[in-house]
Amino acid sequence: MYISEISPLNLRGGLGTVNQLAVTIGLLLSQVLGIEQILGTNDGWPLLLGLAVVPALLQLVLLPICPESPRYLLITKQWEEEARKALRRLRASNAVEEDIEEMRAEERAQQAEASISMAELICSPTLRAPLVIGVVMQLSQQLSGINAVFYYSTNLFVSSGLPADNAKFATIGIGCIMFIMTLISIPLMDRMGRRTLHLYGLGGMFIFSIFITISFLIKEMIDWMSYLSVVSTLCFVKFFAVGPGSIPWMITAELFSQGPRPAAMSIAVLVNWIANFVVGIGFPSMKLQISQNMHEGHFCRYRRATIKK
Repeated sequence: MYISEISPLNLRGGLGTVNQLAVTIGLLLSQVLGIEQILGTNDGWPLLLGLAVVPALLQLVLLPICPESPRYLLITKQWEEEARKALRRLRASNAVEEDIEEMRAEERAQQAEASISMAELICSPTLRAPLVIGVVMQLSQQLSGINAVFYYSTNLFVSSGLPADNAKFATIGIGCIMFIMTLISIPLMDRMGRRTLHLYGLGGMFIFSIFITISFLIKEMIDWMSYLSVVSTLCFVKFFAVGPGSIPWMITAELFSQGPRPAAMSIAVLVNWIANFVVGIGFPSMKLQISQNMHEGHFCRYRRATIKK
């Protein structure tokens, strides 16, 4: 939300993707540092876990010196001079009248919209449609199954028949693809539009999830299915990074004006993390159940064939 409020209108899409880019950098670093040759050992994992304090400390030090959101200062607090100072600092220029006018136009449009609570937002008939869109966007990101890939990719690759060492490096490949494709998506965000990129990403994920499923179903019949599973998973992640990785956060912030935006973002974050939790907790048992059903199916077919003989 902060990035969306401080960004110039013509760069809002690209800069909104920077948040996801930072996430992918952290993901890639954790995957690289987590291999056995570095910190992926019984002695090294506490240090690996503790490294998360480094970016947290950087934020603690740097955030107090970051300028407050000009939109918040002008629209919510009515502190025009403070908003101008923040804009001059952010734009590195004194020519901030265009931004001030854009914010004033938003202020006039939302005169009747005061800051509202999450409960009031849910009950508001006029804001129900954008809220539903924002929630569905968050669910489309998490229920795509992307975090099942992030959390359990190494085990998935091993289950597909890939050697354990190769599976770990394939997992690092996921982080590399995420970083590269998120970087590529930055200039595309304003050029192609949020809706197009999101649909393009979900469509690609749907196609390659089918290939992933096929590779697991017939892995015992065809040796090279393990490699198909790796390629399909990398393509699955590639399409996620292009759109669904960053667009839901951006869209939710853009759908609401200054008054209801904080409540809307709070609901979006809540829904996102609940869905994330459900996928993360539910996937292992789901995978186990499917595997058992597959083995039972193979056994039944074998038994029928034996009886016929």
